[in-house]
Amino acid sequence: MKKIIVLIFAFLLMSCDNSEQYEKIVGEWNCTTWITESTGADRCSNNVYFNFKADKTYTSKIDGQEETGVYRIANGLLYSTPEGKLEIGVEISKLDTDTLQFVMSRFGEKEILTLTHK
Repeated sequence: MKKIIVLIFAFLLMSCDNSEQYEKIVGEWNCTTWITESTGADRCSNNVYFNFKADKTYTSKIDGQEETGVYRIANGLLYSTPEGKLEIGVEISKLDTDTLQFVMSRFGEKEILTLTHK
């Protein structure tokens, strides 16, 4: 019985955490830096934009390519599924009212994408 209570409590804590993250992520975000860790190169060039909506849909522009799709947050990761494509997951390293930061890996290179709330 104690195990069931502990599991329910843990589930509730995770649900609260995710709902807070959902509330914070809603809105328009613009790239401030997109650093490839091995080279220090900044790929931002004002070409990255996200708009996360409360209904868990999003629009984005990355390197001039616009997408729409759905998203979900679980265990500190943001999963996005662009229309007609496979789900992608990135680590959310920071999320507050002003800053959203992802840690990603493209082609085996660690990249840190930092966005600010518009």
